[in-house]
Amino acid sequence: MITKIKRRIKRVIKNPNKLYQSNVELKRTLSGYKQAVVLGSSSSINKLNVSLFSDDLVISVGNFFEHPNIDNIKPKIHVFAASHAPITREVLESWWQRCDKILPKETPLLIEKRDKLVAESVFTDRKIYYYSYGGNVPVDFTKPIMSPWSVTIVALQLAIYCEVPKTGILGVNHDWQCLQPYTHFYDHNKPSLEYYLHRAGIEISYEKQKQPFPKERLYREYELYQQYELLKRESERLGLKIYNYDPFSHFDVFSFEKKNDMIKSN
Repeated sequence: MITKIKRRIKRVIKNPNKLYQSNVELKRTLSGYKQAVVLGSSSSINKLNVSLFSDDLVISVGNFFEHPNIDNIKPKIHVFAASHAPITREVLESWWQRCDKILPKETPLLIEKRDKLVAESVFTDRKIYYYSYGGNVPVDFTKPIMSPWSVTIVALQLAIYCEVPKTGILGVNHDWQCLQPYTHFYDHNKPSLEYYLHRAGIEISYEKQKQPFPKERLYREYELYQQYELLKRESERLGLKIYNYDPFSHFDVFSFEKKNDMIKSN
């Protein structure tokens, strides 16, 4: 047993990034698209027909799988950030079991390596790719990538890694977070990460912050905006374009190309 453990340690030391080598295959699969669309979970999503991009590289993140039209939206990949406090293993398992139940089975997952054991126990019949934090630009998913302040940062790094010429973001409205309550397009009292945290008796700090302009949130938002600015510069260096497609967003790190034709008539 000790000998086997020593061999495993030697293999890790010799090639610490072996787990991520399948991301070469992921890049090959996703690089043929001319447009990527990153779907976040802000409340504006309820006002938009986001199924219009089903033929593009749709990258959904976090709790987006709760969208009632997820089967028609057809994400090409779904991204999770690494679990962190106050998320417990029990909460993560419940949340991911819900994801596995309703996310289209053909949609693969991109998961941070620290959650590998839980992922393998829950997503037994689904393709999983792994990545890790601790890197920087240039983006290379066969190595650690930039540690994100938001899961959207991971999704944008993926689009850059796959060299997609044009990427649009929807439901990524960070401009509201210091001014308005903590909300999403889904109900926190129905199955969602927030629902499972509430059920476990775990307080969500964002819900308790006083409005407006809680300083803790402002400090974090500054760090997040700097990451978006870095990815904007990196995409421009590579000749790639990133736009904010959301007609209801004022998030202006990226140029606006508002898709008003997506607004639901009702």
